[in-house]
Amino acid sequence: MNTKNMKIGILGSGVVGQTLASGFLANGHEVMIGTLEPDKLAEWLKKNGEVKVGNFEETATFGDLVVLAVKGTVIESAIERARADSFDRKIIIDVTNPLVFEKEGQLPHLSTGFPHSNGEKVQQLLPKAKVVKAFNIAGSAHFTNAKLQEGTADMFIAGNDSEAKKTVTEIASGWGWSVTDIGDITQAYLLESLAMLWIRYAFLNNHWTHAFKLLKK
Repeated sequence: MNTKNMKIGILGSGVVGQTLASGFLANGHEVMIGTLEPDKLAEWLKKNGEVKVGNFEETATFGDLVVLAVKGTVIESAIERARADSFDRKIIIDVTNPLVFEKEGQLPHLSTGFPHSNGEKVQQLLPKAKVVKAFNIAGSAHFTNAKLQEGTADMFIAGNDSEAKKTVTEIASGWGWSVTDIGDITQAYLLESLAMLWIRYAFLNNHWTHAFKLLKK
C-alpha cells in the first residue's frame, strides 16, 4: 500500500485515537475518527479541524487503513458497530490491550493472555482483514515521536500479512521508531504482556513517558 495520502479511519476518540489522528493528519493523510461521543472532541477539533468525525461504521468504511483504538475489552462490540465487512481487505492496526481495572489507581490485569490475545481475536473476528498488532507497548506521548533523550525507542509488531506489516513499519519508521517484526498474529500475546511490563513500571515509579529499546550488540 502506498503510505502517502491515505484515508485513515480511527475507531476510538480517547487520547490514543486523538494522538494517532494528529500524527496521521500532520503527515498529510485524510483522517476520520469514529466515536460514540462526538461532543467530547469539540475542544480537540479546534486544533485539528481537518479531521472528520463519524460513527464506527462510517469510519471503518472511510479508511483505506483502519486503526482499532477503543478500550481493549470492547473490541467485539466496536467491530459489531462498524460491521465486520467494512474491514474486508484493509490493513487494521490493533493498538488495544485487554486491560481490566478493578479498582481506581491500582494496577490493571489482562482479561486474556497466553496463548491468546486481542490481536489474535481481532484477526479471528475479521478474517478478510490484514491485522497488525502495533503501538500498544508505549504511552501515547511517543506514538508519533519515538525520539527520547536516551535514544530512539523500538516498536515491536506482529501480523500474518507481510505487505501489511511493511506498511505499518513505514508508518512507524516515519515517526522515528525502530521497528522489529516478531512474527505472525499469534505472537500478539507477547506484545500485550510487554505492555503490562510498561504499565507496571509506570505504576511503580509514577513515570509515564518511558519506552523500550532492544540492544543488539
